[in-house]
Amino acid sequence: MRRVFGILGLLACLCLTACGGEKAVELDVHEALAAMLEKAPIEEAMELTEADMLNFYGIEADQMADFAAALCAVGIKADELVIVKAADEDSAAAVETQLQQRLENRKSEFQNYLPEEYEVLTHGTVERDGVYVRLIVSPQYEELETLYTSLLKE
Repeated sequence: MRRVFGILGLLACLCLTACGGEKAVELDVHEALAAMLEKAPIEEAMELTEADMLNFYGIEADQMADFAAALCAVGIKADELVIVKAADEDSAAAVETQLQQRLENRKSEFQNYLPEEYEVLTHGTVERDGVYVRLIVSPQYEELETLYTSLLKE
């Protein structure tokens, strides 16, 4: 009898754990970008508008629930930070593809033009966490990735 109750108790615990699921992550993309820019300022930074998101990345306004982005306004620096909260999972996948394409295009542009900045771009990353998608291009990419991850898990 003890064995039956033990097994039932174990099953109940497993069910409660499985049903609890993971807490949905909420990230204030504007606060996250501000923290990242504080950690690794972008020289002559330009914060991007909805129109810029379409022009630079091909990301439509209806694909985004929110976004924050900044890049160097001078064409000789590769530094770029983009955080998008996509409208849904399908939009997140599309945004991830568009940001990855931007990164690849920038690598092609800089490869023979500015080798030091090309090196920065080779460490650039695009990552998706649920509906959040981010692009990090910075000489301080490791610190920024760690900071972003810590903000995402809070």
